[in-house]
Parts: sequence; C-alpha cells; structure tokens
Amino acid sequence: MILKLIIRVKKLIFLFAISVTIFFFLSLLTTVPSHTPQKSESLKGIWLSHFGNAFLTYTNLTDNAFYQLSRLNYNRVYVDVYNNGTAYSSKYAPRNYLVSLPFTNPLKTAIKQGKHQGLKVYAWYEHGMMTFPNSELAQQHPDWILATNQGEKLIDRHWWLDPANPEVQQYLVNLFTEVAASYLDLYGIQIDDHWGIPIQFGNKTVEMTQLTRKVVKAIRKIRPDLVISLSPHPLRFSLNRYSQDWLAWIKAGLIDELVMQLYRQTSQEVALSIDNSILPEVKNYVDVAVGIYAGGFTKQKPLAEIQQQMNTVKQYGYGYAIFSWEASFGLLRWSNRQQKENFLKAI
Repeated sequence: MILKLIIRVKKLIFLFAISVTIFFFLSLLTTVPSHTPQKSESLKGIWLSHFGNAFLTYTNLTDNAFYQLSRLNYNRVYVDVYNNGTAYSSKYAPRNYLVSLPFTNPLKTAIKQGKHQGLKVYAWYEHGMMTFPNSELAQQHPDWILATNQGEKLIDRHWWLDPANPEVQQYLVNLFTEVAASYLDLYGIQIDDHWGIPIQFGNKTVEMTQLTRKVVKAIRKIRPDLVISLSPHPLRFSLNRYSQDWLAWIKAGLIDELVMQLYRQTSQEVALSIDNSILPEVKNYVDVAVGIYAGGFTKQKPLAEIQQQMNTVKQYGYGYAIFSWEASFGLLRWSNRQQKENFLKAI
C-alpha cells in the first residue's frame, strides 16, 4: 500500500515537473515587449472572467493577452478573483483551486503583466454577496445565509449572505482590506450587480448601504488611492430587484467609478437605454462608462454589432467595458485575430 502511494506521488511530481517545464519554455517562446496604450480620459475596459483568467495563468499567456489589449488602446482590465472562493490565497476566504492551481496567483500575475503593458488592473469580486450551497463558506457558516419567509434559500441559483449579520460584515471587510494591503500595485476593486440582495428576501436597501459604507471606509483607511468601481444594472432595476441603491452610494462618496451594465442586443437599444438613464446626473459625481455584452458561451453578438455599440456609447461621451475577454478576444470567439482587432480596437 505504501509502495503504491509512493509511486503515485512520484508520478504526480513528474507530471507537475513536466507541466512547469512546458509552461516555462512556452513563456520563452511567447515573450512580448512592453507597451503603453494611447492616453485617454475615457475608460476603455475588458472583463476577464475566472475561466479566462485561469486559462491565461496556466498557459503563461497573460502578458500576450494584455499586450494585445494595450496595442488596441484598452486601458483597464477587470480581473475576476472571487467566484466560489478566491483566485489567490486568503486568510479569510476559501480558495477556488479549480481556477487557480497551487503555486499560482492569477491576481498577482495580472497586476504584474498589467503594469508591463500600461493597463490598470482591478480585482473584480464577481460573486459579491453570493455563494453556492455546496461551497466551503456556506457549509462552515450556515447562519450567514439568508432565507425567505417561506424558508427558501436558493435564489438565482445561489445562496446569499446576510448583510446585517456582523460576522458577514467583518468577513467582507477582512476580504477587501486584505487584498488592498497585500497588492500595492492594484489600481482598483470592483463590485457589481451581485453586491446586492434579491428582493425575495425582503427590502435590504438600508442594510446594503450600511455594509457598503463600512467596507469602503475600511478599504480607504488602508489605501485611500484605491479606486472603488461599481458595475450595476440601471438604477430602477437595481433597486427593485436587488435592494441596491447605488445612486445613494455615489452621492455619499462611496464609489469612484460607475460602469453601468447595458447588455442590449442592438445599438439602438443601447442608445434608448442611455436616453432613459440617469447617467448625465451620475457623471457629475464619478467617472462613467457603459458595459457592453459580447455574448456567452454559445450565442455571441457579431463583431460589427459590438463595434457599433462601442461607437454609440462613445457618441454620448462615455467610456465602455466589454464583457468578456473570452467572448471578444479569447477562444470563445470563432474569428481570426485580425478580424477581432479590426472590429474591437478601442476607439
């Protein structure tokens, strides 16, 4: 039995050594120069999901991808670091080893290569107040989980943390202040539409505002220079569906940057949504951009349509961010590199 175990361990070590060697030589073959995108007052960003982040980290191609974005004059990358655990080692949160192998740190890599290519890198906490029922966090702290009056916990395929629970509040303060203190070249932290609570649990607007104030105050005590970015849905939807009064947060000075998700099929729908939005008011307080959806794993927007939506947003004087890298420049987009670059070059 012991002999078999030794043989198995030796095999794992051998496979790991081979993998490291392959990645090392791959990095030598794919070395790219540093680059700085054209200076722009407008936000021109890309979301990099936990899948894309893992792929680039494992293949040692983060610098290549960032070099391409820099050449095309993007200036921000929102790197997913929180999805069923963190993508880096944390004293406070379980780590998701499916998307961040031991001995790797996708966030550290992204920050380093972002600096090399003149990109502003944000740690994007995608899951916000969400967790999975079978997650380590949910299993360790069942009292942190919200339930409806009918006892239902699963809403939108997730369980949700109670923003009024003092232990939840401290967990989130620890989570954000840890990354703020540990990664000094990190440009910003982003929360999104999941930094809220489904209305099925009742109106949690007050609780979410109090939590946001507490978290942001703690972050700024450590890193007052760190940009706090928010990417919500339009205000009415956010309030009515997720108790997320983000306009109040902005007016209270808790948010530095807003990237509103306007995931519409056509540029005409994007224009109509902007016309009916409060973005002109918001622009008086913070930097404003519009989130554009490139498509998912199967159904994707034509490159020409994405380009048209970028043009539409620019005509209104706003910046933009594309969700996601995987569906625009990555492997999910079945187009050659030149086509992607021709249509998706930042404008």
